[in-house]
Amino acid sequence: MLDLVFKNYTSRKAPNDKFFIKILGTAIRELKIKDKNIETSLNLVGEAKIKELNKKYRDKNEVTDVLSFPLEESRFKKHDILPLGDIFICLPFAVKESEKQSISLEKELAWLTVHGFLHLLGYDHEKSANDKKKMFRLESKILKELNF
Repeated sequence: MLDLVFKNYTSRKAPNDKFFIKILGTAIRELKIKDKNIETSLNLVGEAKIKELNKKYRDKNEVTDVLSFPLEESRFKKHDILPLGDIFICLPFAVKESEKQSISLEKELAWLTVHGFLHLLGYDHEKSANDKKKMFRLESKILKELNF
């Protein structure tokens, strides 16, 4: 089961929570973690907020596309609850990137959601070339299942 807290903090029109639930549900099935009660939040934010978070938590004073903040979940394992943490997607960045790549905003948001979700699960493309390959392979598999 997925318990998603979704909020669009921007004034831009974007897909609703059902869109993100479908993406995360597919990722959960593909990663074979559907026996847990997954808890996460997904937040669509503007450039100022994502830059503020990036500066505060990563010491990078720049706008980025997606940030993930994983929670420590070990104390919840006995209850079959897996609180993963929070995903922040910069909606204006996603809009610009989708236009730049000539793809739909939905496709870009799907990728950013899967990317952020995998980070919550501990995948990290910045650790090594092997980790990068593994993470990107999973992203492709999930997005293919979603027809993106």
